[in-house]
Amino acid sequence: MKTSKISTLLMFCLMGPSILAGFEGGFSYEKFMRLNTPSKKSKAVDWTGLSLSYKNKTRKQEVFAEGNVRYYFNGPEALNYSFPELYHSIDTDDSNYTYGRKIVDWSHNEKYWQLGNLNPRQGFNLLSEKQEGLTALHYTKRVTKNIDVGIVFSYLYIPTLNPSIDIKDGKVVSNSEWVRRPPEKTVVLGKVVPIRYEMNRPKTSDILLKKTLGINTAYKWKGGAVSSYAIYKPENNLRINADASLASDGTHVIAVANPIVNHHLMYGMQAKHKFGDILTVIGFDVTDPNAKLGDDFEVLNPLDLQENDKSFESEYFSIKPNYDKESYLTLSATLDRPFYSISANYIHLTSENLRGSDDFFSETVKWKRTAGIMGKVMWTEHLFTLADFRYDFARADQLLKMEIDYIFTNDVSIRLGAELIKSPRKESYWSAYRANDTVYSSLNYLF
Repeated sequence: MKTSKISTLLMFCLMGPSILAGFEGGFSYEKFMRLNTPSKKSKAVDWTGLSLSYKNKTRKQEVFAEGNVRYYFNGPEALNYSFPELYHSIDTDDSNYTYGRKIVDWSHNEKYWQLGNLNPRQGFNLLSEKQEGLTALHYTKRVTKNIDVGIVFSYLYIPTLNPSIDIKDGKVVSNSEWVRRPPEKTVVLGKVVPIRYEMNRPKTSDILLKKTLGINTAYKWKGGAVSSYAIYKPENNLRINADASLASDGTHVIAVANPIVNHHLMYGMQAKHKFGDILTVIGFDVTDPNAKLGDDFEVLNPLDLQENDKSFESEYFSIKPNYDKESYLTLSATLDRPFYSISANYIHLTSENLRGSDDFFSETVKWKRTAGIMGKVMWTEHLFTLADFRYDFARADQLLKMEIDYIFTNDVSIRLGAELIKSPRKESYWSAYRANDTVYSSLNYLF
């Protein structure tokens, strides 16, 4: 939404005038080709991008910034941008203070499974693991040699920026191939009628001024650690609830989207240990979108939500807001060597999931009982490959991502890749994207 994009400009005030030099970055041009024909697709099939990063680190301080901009040719929303991290960090003898947007590393396996519950996902690509940080004060205290305590606190909320979505001329538009758009028509009393979308755009202050409070404790030993955390924060994506009604002349349905900020409570534990060159991690994470934390940290009452978010029923779709608790058990083992790395991963949904894939303005869970294996190999100084395969034993989903990078010089490289999705069951999250298999190529220049 445009409101969330405007809000990111406030992040620059955190860094001050110190960012004047020391940038690294690159230009890229990518073009992709569809291997099949999705029912809904964007006009954009290529984009150009600019990535910049800045780092200035001393013994006691660090300033880091990273930004990405993409321009999509022929896209209805041509410009997408992202600020994964943007912070100033200060070290003392036993503490670290970080001000700004920083990735919170309290749930190690969240990144691979692209959950986006603790840290937002960048959202440029469907299968990208790239994360964005939380905008807050991040404080870590070394209580003893083996015990650390971390706190995250904020009164500033910046929702996930991508994929960019807007409503124009009564239709939901986006330049992204990977947006599950709502239906364009429905059936009322046996007659097919179009749906016209409208949006009640919230004030910027109603989005920005939201609270976050989290704590993490960790006990460390040589080669490993065990930790637990709890954090109460806004969901990374705006909730889009909706009202719908039949127009007075009966020619179309009017659906009015109502974006809101909903808080959720996340808590979990993880243990990690290194056996030789293999890092093993086991984690358990719970996300509760119905939680409340004190009078100062109020969220919408579920009973009020049922009254305020009106249901709409037709023969084609329904609007029924769902606020499901999610809990996951995750395991991973990673072998990291100078010229190759390989990881084995598993995720298990341990809670009930009531959301269906065709729910209006909501999405079902991505994974139920899924194993994944990823490998990266540096064959020569110029040739790199990546392969990542995931299989869901509960839904029979299969996802495959492959990439080949060839470096011509220190500055110029080319990448060839493919993303293939097989999702045979309609209730799966990935069924909306099973016709979006793509092959892509990109030319990159680093400076």
